[in-house]
Amino acid sequence: MPDCDLCQAVSPTVQECALQRHLRPGQQRIVATSRYAAAVPTIGAFVPGYLLIVPTRHVLSLGRLPDDELKDLEEFARHEAERLHHVYRQPVLAFEYGLNVPDGRRVGHGHLHLLPTTADLAECLAKQLPGHKIDSFTELPRSDDTSYIAVQDWTGVTMCHPVPNEAAPRLRLREIVAHLDRRVPGETWDWQSHPFPDKMRRTIDDLTKAPSLPNLRGSTAHHKPVSLPTVPPQRAAHAGRLR
Repeated sequence: MPDCDLCQAVSPTVQECALQRHLRPGQQRIVATSRYAAAVPTIGAFVPGYLLIVPTRHVLSLGRLPDDELKDLEEFARHEAERLHHVYRQPVLAFEYGLNVPDGRRVGHGHLHLLPTTADLAECLAKQLPGHKIDSFTELPRSDDTSYIAVQDWTGVTMCHPVPNEAAPRLRLREIVAHLDRRVPGETWDWQSHPFPDKMRRTIDDLTKAPSLPNLRGSTAHHKPVSLPTVPPQRAAHAGRLR
């Protein structure tokens, strides 16, 4: 979708977008790609290494993806988690709030959060919500009449917590993770109020400098930064300014 921030962020043909404006002029935002997904630093990276794994197909939640695309994304995320662990020497947490409500949140494009952290989100949610273990992302809820929260811990265990579309108040997973991670100061979990451009830029630098890991079995990950189309210098400078 042309007006979707994440569609723009993972498109190699788009030069200027909301994410790019937080980076240095000329800095490549796409740090890795697979056949059906891309990894980019998140706006609001409250710790270095905080990525979003974003499907190139525009869907409300990852569970809406066709099986082949979802399997590709899951394998890609697993490989990127290994890469983050190699660079930051921390456990890596993956989670998604699969909200199947059009216009129900600020970002209407399904995505997986991936970050190095000791925050035990799975344990926290287990105390609040019913859930069950799933063996693959292809077991995520597919129906548009329910939503879900999916959490994968560093051991590879994935828990799925079905939640109603109209749940109120909605759990803010970033807020919970920020509270559990002692490195994150105060109320800085909100990505719009606290974009952390310095940590976004550092994440790209760290992953660009790190040696590539051998691909996991079946992985289609590519770690060469994706080049964006060139633009006149004055436009490039404008794209690097914070807004």
